[in-house]
Amino acid sequence: MWSEAARYRYTGRLRRNYESDAAVGVIDPWNGGAVFHFRPEMLGTWVVSGTADLSVRCQERPSVADASFDYIIVGAGAAGCVLASRLSAEPATMVLLVEAGADSPPGQEHPTIRDPYPVSFGDPSFSWSNVTAEVGADVGNGTPRFSRHYLQGYGVGGGSNIQGMVALRGCPQDYDEWRDGGAAGWGWDDVLPYFRRLEKDLDFVGPLHGQDGPIPIRRIPPEQWAPLSKAFADCAQERGYPLIQDVNADFRAGVGPLPMANLPNERVSASMGYLGEAVRRRPNLTILARTFVERIELRGRKAIGVIAKTPGGRELLRAHEIIVSAGALHSPAILMRSGIGPGQHLRQLGIEVTCGLPGVGQHLMNHVNVTIATYLPRHAVQPRVQRGLGQSCLQFSSGLEGSELDILALAINKSGSDPLGRRIGVLAAEVHRTHSHGEVRLHSADPTIAPDVKFNILSDERDLARLLIGLRLCLEIFADKRMASVRNELFLPSGKVAQSLSRRNFWNAVRAPVVALMLESGPLRRALLGRSKLNPQALLADPAALRRLALQHVGLSHHVSCTCRMGRVGDSGVVLDSDCRVLGMENLRVVDASVMPTLVRANTHIPVLMIAEKMADRIGAEWRNRRAGGAHAP
Repeated sequence: MWSEAARYRYTGRLRRNYESDAAVGVIDPWNGGAVFHFRPEMLGTWVVSGTADLSVRCQERPSVADASFDYIIVGAGAAGCVLASRLSAEPATMVLLVEAGADSPPGQEHPTIRDPYPVSFGDPSFSWSNVTAEVGADVGNGTPRFSRHYLQGYGVGGGSNIQGMVALRGCPQDYDEWRDGGAAGWGWDDVLPYFRRLEKDLDFVGPLHGQDGPIPIRRIPPEQWAPLSKAFADCAQERGYPLIQDVNADFRAGVGPLPMANLPNERVSASMGYLGEAVRRRPNLTILARTFVERIELRGRKAIGVIAKTPGGRELLRAHEIIVSAGALHSPAILMRSGIGPGQHLRQLGIEVTCGLPGVGQHLMNHVNVTIATYLPRHAVQPRVQRGLGQSCLQFSSGLEGSELDILALAINKSGSDPLGRRIGVLAAEVHRTHSHGEVRLHSADPTIAPDVKFNILSDERDLARLLIGLRLCLEIFADKRMASVRNELFLPSGKVAQSLSRRNFWNAVRAPVVALMLESGPLRRALLGRSKLNPQALLADPAALRRLALQHVGLSHHVSCTCRMGRVGDSGVVLDSDCRVLGMENLRVVDASVMPTLVRANTHIPVLMIAEKMADRIGAEWRNRRAGGAHAP
C-alpha cells in the first residue's frame, strides 16, 4: 500500500482526467481515485491493478528524496511563492517548493491571516519562534542595545501572511542606483514591466500600472478617509504639500492615498495570489511544508541539492538548481551553514569553507520609525466597514544631502480590530533612506540555533537626523489646531502591549473593551497613561529631549534586506551577480530581499514580488535555452 509519509509529501499533487506521454498516472485510494502524474524518471516500476475505486492496490510511492527536480526553491515566502508559480507554468519543468512552516489549502487559511487588518501579526504561530535580534539604538549611557524576539513570517506565504500589506514600489532613483552600482539590468525601466506584471491595479490604468496580475492594488479615496487621516492630510496640505492621487507613479513630495495590496474585506498574501487551486493542481509542482533546510548539498562548488529535515526524517533532496528564497536573515544563514561566506567566521565555528564570500550576512539594512499615539474620540473612530490598515500618507524630503523622498509619514486610524485598538490612532514617521548597516552571523554550526542578528540602527548619524525631522513633523501636526477635534492626549505606545492585545483569545476579548471603557474618562485616562504622556509643545522646544525620545523609542520595521547583495563582480561585499547567481558557485542563486544592493524607499513586499517576477522570467528563459540546446534538464 501507499505509505503515510509518501501521501503526506504529495498532498495537493493531484489532477483529474489528465493524459500525457511524458507522465505516468496512478490511482491514490486516499484521494477518492484521483490521478497523480510524474515524469517517468521520477518513478520506479509501478504495478497498478483494479479500477479507479477504493480497492486499488499499487507499489509504495517513492519518496520525494528519490526524485530529481529542475528547481528546488528554499522558502515559501513572497519570493518563493512567485518563483514556484511562474517556473511551474512551464509543464516540463519540475519544481519543488520547500517551506519550514505549515501550508493551508486555498480558502482554508486561518481567519486572522485572511483578515485585511494585520491581526495575524500578533499570532506567534505565524512567525519563527527562535529569532532574536538586537533592535535598539545606542542611547549613549553605556547600556547595551536592546534585543528581543523579532517577527519573521513562518509558513507558506511568509511575511505576507502577517504584514500590513502596504504596496509602495519605491522611487525610480532606487533602481537606477542599483544599476549604476553594478547590478546591470535592474534600473527603473528594467523593473517597471515586472511591477506591472504582478499587480491588478483597481484604480489606475496606463503604462505605469498592470491590470492582469495576481495582486490587487487599491486605495481609499480622500473623500472616504477617516477623521484622523483627513485631518493629517489637511495639515500636510496647509504646509504646502500637494495632494497626489497615485504615489506609485507621481514621485513628487506630497500627501495622498496609501496603496494597499489587499481587498476591502480580505488579505491577499503571496500564497493566495500565486499559489491558488489551479497552480497547485499542476503535476510538475510539489509543495513540501514543515520541512526545514539545514544546508545546501555541494559537489565541489556545484549545488546538487539540499539537506532537509522533513516530517519523515533528514533527507537529501536533489535538483539541477537551488534557489534560496528564505529571506534576508535565513538565506545568508543557509549559505554560511553550507560553507559559503566569511571564511574566518565559518572556520571559527568548525565549518569547512567551500567558497569564501565576505559579504554574506553583511550590509543588513532596515527602515527605522517613531510612533506617536492618541486615544481617539468616538466621532473620530474609523468606520467598521473600513477594515484595512492604511488610508493617507505623506512622502517628503528631509532637506538633508541626498534626501529626496527620504521620509514617509502615515496616519493610522486604528491599532487593532478590537474595541481598544479601534480607539487608538497614531502618526508614524519612517526613515526611508537609511545608511546604517548591521549583520547576520551564525551563532553555531547547529542549524537548529537561530543566527545572531544585529541591526545596528542609528549608528549612522544621518539616520538619526532624518528620524528627528520626521518626529518633529508628527508632533507639529498633532499640535495643529486642525487636529484638536480628532485626538486626546498624546502618548508613546507600547509595542509589546499592542502585540499582546492583538491576539484573538478569550482574555483579550474581555479586557480590551474594559480598558477602552476606562479610557473614556479623561482623568482616569491621564492617570493610566502616566509617564507615557507627551507634551508636543514642550518637546518641540527642547531639542535634547526630542533626541532622547528618538533614541529610546525608535522602532524597527520588518523591511529586512541587503544581506546577499547583487552587484558588479569583484566589488567589495558583493555576493551575487546581476542574475542573482552566487559568485564562485554553480547552480545556486538567492532570490529575495537579501539581494537588494541598497534598501529601497518603500515597504519591501511589492519590491520583493517584483524581484521574484523578474528572476522567474530570467530563469525560465535560461531553462528554455538549455533545453533547446540539448543540455539535460533533470
